Amino acid sequence: MATANELVQTVFAGLSPLVVEDVTDEGEQIRVHARTPNGYAACPDCGTETTRVHGYHQRTVTDVPLDARRVLIVVRIRRLLWGVHEWSWPADEPRGS
Repeated sequence: MATANELVQTVFAGLSPLVVEDVTDEGEQIRVHARTPNGYAACPDCGTETTRVHGYHQRTVTDVPLDARRVLIVVRIRRLLWGVHEWSWPADEPRGS
């Protein structure tokens, strides 16, 4: 028998980088609770790896209906913090965007 994560990776192929914590049948809708995986991640600029957590935030998205029911995906996203960087921002781009 498939685990919940294996099933979700098959049904919701775009969610494979997420860890599914819970799937709840709420009658007219299905709610999927997921999070970004633990472990290290590489800086997109320099490739330095880190596991230092800067903070968390949550996003809720609606997926295509499943069995004629609305599907909500609630994702807890981990934001990581890298060491000292000399970030260079284009003059026309605000910081934090």
